[in-house]
Amino acid sequence: MWLLDTNVLIQRNKSKIRPFKKGIIFTTILSLIEFPMALKYKEISVIYPSSIHYEQGFKNALLLREKGTPIPTVDILIGTITVDKNLILVSDDSHFKYLQEVEPRLKIINSETFIKKY
Repeated sequence: MWLLDTNVLIQRNKSKIRPFKKGIIFTTILSLIEFPMALKYKEISVIYPSSIHYEQGFKNALLLREKGTPIPTVDILIGTITVDKNLILVSDDSHFKYLQEVEPRLKIINSETFIKKY
């Protein structure tokens, strides 16, 4: 199952690609806040962060700062949620690789690979 990052939702909105399959595609409320037009995709399930996600996200943020590779807070939370829910993150943002260095359970593919698989 897949968790779509904001950049993938924006890209999908611009393209004429077939609809998503219901039940296997997720995003976060954070991505919907960044890109409200994604609400039109009714087949996407929305995940809301919990206190556990914020706590782990804070730990990840500290580790990233210690390494000198901070990334945006929203992306830390998106990556943390992806790991907790055992999903694969679909994103074209290269800075997620920094999060993967401190959270090796984070699985990421880019949108081109996702489109070929899906």
